[in-house]
Amino acid sequence: MILESGLGNGKLAGVDGDNRLLTASFNIPFQHLIAKDYQKTFQVLGEATLANGTVTPLHIKNNSSDRVYVVTYIRWQIIDQAGGTALPNASNYWQLGFGSTYTSGGTSVTPVNMSSGSNTISSLVAYQANPTLSGSLTVCDKHYAKAEADMNTYNKEGAMLILPGSTVVSQYVGDHTSGTIYTRISLAEVSASDYSG
Repeated sequence: MILESGLGNGKLAGVDGDNRLLTASFNIPFQHLIAKDYQKTFQVLGEATLANGTVTPLHIKNNSSDRVYVVTYIRWQIIDQAGGTALPNASNYWQLGFGSTYTSGGTSVTPVNMSSGSNTISSLVAYQANPTLSGSLTVCDKHYAKAEADMNTYNKEGAMLILPGSTVVSQYVGDHTSGTIYTRISLAEVSASDYSG
């Protein structure tokens, strides 16, 4: 039996000594695949000044009707906090959740395409610097700050999705009166039809 390419170029498939068809493959992370083939990987970062209560360094909304954003990586950090209870304590923590919607304020943030030189833009609408939000937050993760400059990272491996019209929110709850909270989220954009349930 001879296996030809089927393209009319006369090329045949190779077979090894154990009668196995010779093939080649490579394995790359999902985010690399989306960047390489489509130039649709983005990062969004936001900051807010700490205050007694809840502050929002980053609010992201998927403003499309036909795109899904796959969250692959999250990083947050607190720095120069002052005027509150010494860390660690049960009253100062970072949280991540869904559902709250943007009402007003804050500063607009443009997602950065991680394929340098690409003109592809995302359908994400993002705000930093403590925008006013409405609706209750469904918290999916929480981390209690341990010390000055505490930083935590999460490799979500694509387990978190932002569906069309949905939001993801990063917040810091605490009693400090100054300092900075920072959050960065990495995402890959894919067609919603690939993720229809």
